[in-house]
Amino acid sequence: MARDRVSIGVVAAPGVSDADEYVSQYMIQAGADFAVLPIIAAHTDQQTLQQFASRGYFAVEELVVKSAASAYCIVGSMGHVDWAGGDNGSDSTAERVVGMAMEYAAHIGLHGVVAPTLNEGDGRKDIEYARTLMEYFSSAGGAPAIARLRIGGGSCAEEAWGRWNDLRHACNHDSRLQLMLELDLAPNDVLDVSQWRAEPVQIVQLPASMFTKNKAGYPVLARMHQEAVAGWMEMGVALVVDCGGNDAMPAEAVSDYIRYLRHLAAQREKQRDAAEAASADYYDVLQAPLQPLADHLDSATYEVFEQDAAKYEAYEDAMCRAMRAALDRDSSRRLVLTVAGAGRGPLVARALQAARRCDADVSVYAVEKNPSAMVELQRKNAELWGGRVKLVHGDMRNAAVAERADILVSELLGSLGDNELSPECLDAAIPLLLASDGVCIPRKYTAYAAPMSSTVLFNRARSAKTSETPFVVNIHAANVLADAQPLWSFEHSATIQKQPDRPASPAENGRRSACRVFDIRAPSLVHGLAGYFDAELYPGVDLSICPTTHTPAMHSWFPMYFPLTRPISVRAGDSLAVHLWRRSSNSKVWYEWAVSVKGGDVSSIHNFGAREYWIDK
Repeated sequence: MARDRVSIGVVAAPGVSDADEYVSQYMIQAGADFAVLPIIAAHTDQQTLQQFASRGYFAVEELVVKSAASAYCIVGSMGHVDWAGGDNGSDSTAERVVGMAMEYAAHIGLHGVVAPTLNEGDGRKDIEYARTLMEYFSSAGGAPAIARLRIGGGSCAEEAWGRWNDLRHACNHDSRLQLMLELDLAPNDVLDVSQWRAEPVQIVQLPASMFTKNKAGYPVLARMHQEAVAGWMEMGVALVVDCGGNDAMPAEAVSDYIRYLRHLAAQREKQRDAAEAASADYYDVLQAPLQPLADHLDSATYEVFEQDAAKYEAYEDAMCRAMRAALDRDSSRRLVLTVAGAGRGPLVARALQAARRCDADVSVYAVEKNPSAMVELQRKNAELWGGRVKLVHGDMRNAAVAERADILVSELLGSLGDNELSPECLDAAIPLLLASDGVCIPRKYTAYAAPMSSTVLFNRARSAKTSETPFVVNIHAANVLADAQPLWSFEHSATIQKQPDRPASPAENGRRSACRVFDIRAPSLVHGLAGYFDAELYPGVDLSICPTTHTPAMHSWFPMYFPLTRPISVRAGDSLAVHLWRRSSNSKVWYEWAVSVKGGDVSSIHNFGAREYWIDK
């Protein structure tokens, strides 16, 4: 099932006996990309399964998928084999037959194998089902298995999620456990997709009963179901149409359903903007946060940041406002503007543009510690800026600049606002570089956090053995469980630096802590925390990556992900406390975090004492 476009398949009706014949004479005519077909012929009873197990291989006539010829477009199904087994050794028979079928599926190259539907209301059988999966995982060498789960609307969906949650707990959160949702919905049934965004859903099965007919007689979905399907498409989930029952629908009729779903996919693709398309390659990719003080950024990293027009337009607007405010006090004065951490010069170019817009006499200084970036600054100063910019090589925390600035500008903000050490840098730079009545851009920034669920991110952090390291992530396959709440803020100006109650120690001044309580709306697993920030560059000019206030078209920052080493279960109505600390010493800054459920589970304190992650000063 390809992921560069939405894959749409068809479920084979009962009684299909030859996969190659079905693919050539039905699936292709219906316009489907793949088919869900049984691996073993559907007439298998318990006695037949025992014969398979004792023999140790399948006869050709006992198989529906008889060769690798059509394997490229087949998802195998084990739907009629009782995985849960029972007493008197039938469970071991099921295990052996499942193992044989899975080994055969891997041998011929099937795209995946779908397990039978989870039993409803029988916890004992679900545990037996889980044990069969674990037996398979222990011998399959990394091949995934797709559990099948039937869900309806309303409270039925919540009960289905509970069965899925029990299954993955029993399977010890094995990353090879994937999910197929078999929807059992009428046209007016409601289904909330958000809870399933956090789960490893690979396939969603849409029954014909979910569709209605339009005036022309073609199948369509209700508006709310169109939105649900669009959500699956956004997640890259494959869709499969079930038009079977005991009387298979003609391929020409099935093609109407598939054409309609392709129409929805094309509509969704048209609605994607350029920023969304460009960032899609980074969905759920764990990226180590930058260490801008310890490391020099390379040219490619600068190039990515410089493409963010929305961010630099906001900075230019802030600089214009600051210049006009200064000129309102004295229209004849010459202004001094210093860019602290100039990189390759995007803020310098915007400062010069702001001066032209304001018709202001501005002396511009650019301070940069990266010697390679200094080369580019020299080139631009000679070729683009007419030598008007005074370049200073050095760390802003101890740079020697000939004049104090009326406007000090920096873009050291990170995904949490302060995680690239903007507070430490600006607190040191302001006494050296800023005039007593000068302004700092940014003026203030605030960190935010929210609990989140994401099986994908949890498994990736666990497999990387870095479950106590925060990551920068374009969070996608996740469910943020509540609106983000503010944690703490940092403010910068010449007057704030002089406040008598300000801690004398830089390390002490950089410390923060917060505990925020979130009301959980639906049962879930908490896999970590999502971190965001917003910033006031200058009064009236703001930037934000918080979901509810995100600056349109801005892509410089992805959120932070603070993983948990162990998922924490929450129920609807629970109060979840999120604890987060920003710790600081003379040589480094780090974060510690924990969550606790009122009257329930409590996580450990992660990254205590910077045991796994820190930012060098």
